[in-house]
Amino acid sequence: MKNNSKTQINKNTLAKDLVDFAANIESGQEFSKDTLHLFCSPLFVRAMENLFDKNIVTTSCGSGRERNILPGITGLCDKLSDENKVIAKDMLISSTEFRIGAEIKDTTTAIEFENSLVKIVDKFKPQ
Repeated sequence: MKNNSKTQINKNTLAKDLVDFAANIESGQEFSKDTLHLFCSPLFVRAMENLFDKNIVTTSCGSGRERNILPGITGLCDKLSDENKVIAKDMLISSTEFRIGAEIKDTTTAIEFENSLVKIVDKFKPQ
């Protein structure tokens, strides 16, 4: 999928385009900022890099279809600073996880989706 402002996201291909990074882990491959692109769709890389820089622990990113949640990035609440727990309180999907997610409409472009995630990530503070 091209990542430009003219590329609309087709909801029917969401599972293919927004794959969960955990499904792509090759044995022995270390997860780091430099290898993020190997683990997740290009639509998530910028937001994931920002979270990595802020030392925020993530567990997955993807379409969310399996759990019936918004497409986005899942993180662990207990790994957040007190300040970031306050920011994530409206993003809880369980007692231990939060989701940085963005709704996808038929007219949503790839860059709009990516920018939505980054805008939410920008609210979090380095920890």
